[in-house]
Amino acid sequence: MSQPESKEDLAAKSIPFFLLWGGPLLVLLSLNFFRLPLGWVTVIMSASFAWMGAGCAINARRCHRRHCYYASPVLLVGAVLTVLVGFTIVDLGAYGLMYVSWGTFAAVLLTFLPEKISGKYKS
Repeated sequence: MSQPESKEDLAAKSIPFFLLWGGPLLVLLSLNFFRLPLGWVTVIMSASFAWMGAGCAINARRCHRRHCYYASPVLLVGAVLTVLVGFTIVDLGAYGLMYVSWGTFAAVLLTFLPEKISGKYKS
């Protein structure tokens, strides 16, 4: 049964979902197929993570979705770490951006667990 907050959930609507999360994910995945300078990759990755994090913050505010409360800060931290590693402020080696991106994605996937335990929306 749908909870009242679900009508405000941007992730439940096709166009907002694509604009806030699907598009940035496609951009991130497409980086694997182009040879871009590291600076460009860093900016694009960071902007994509920040965009999705902002989308989650907006969605958490609108519909109180649990996943979004946790995923928003994870994605924003991923954006900051991308800048730090991509511009070698923090050196994680040749695969540093890969570590940050996979770590961010893994942490975001973990933010779905509270929904399984306590329900999709906070009351």
